[in-house]
Amino acid sequence: MVRKLLPVLIFTVLLLPNYVYALGLGDIHVDSTLNQKLDARINLVSAVPEDAEVMIIKLASQEEFLKAGIDRPHLLNSLKFKAVNENGQLFIKVTSSSPIREPSLNFLLDIDWPDGHMLRQYTVLLNPPVVSRTSE
Repeated sequence: MVRKLLPVLIFTVLLLPNYVYALGLGDIHVDSTLNQKLDARINLVSAVPEDAEVMIIKLASQEEFLKAGIDRPHLLNSLKFKAVNENGQLFIKVTSSSPIREPSLNFLLDIDWPDGHMLRQYTVLLNPPVVSRTSE
């Protein structure tokens, strides 16, 4: 009986992946305000430095936006995404090529890497810059 089970056991082990690997995305942290070019970062959780080199990060397709029930205004086309490894800290740098004049952005991020695929929605609230007035 052991001889009959051995080929099945070997076949099963060969089909199992060597490890289970999941990429996680943290919250988005914005360092810009309304009427400025977007400057934000999304922390990568459970990522290794090699991931930053092979990730494909982009705005999701129109079809994915429709499936998620999210509007995809033309303004989102100015967003750029790049995986960055800065002193061992891995994150996605989110920038825009033009100033953002809307007080909020809602977008769907699409990430591909060798071990998987992920879609995640982010909402960014851009506050106007604080202007302090001195009394005379």
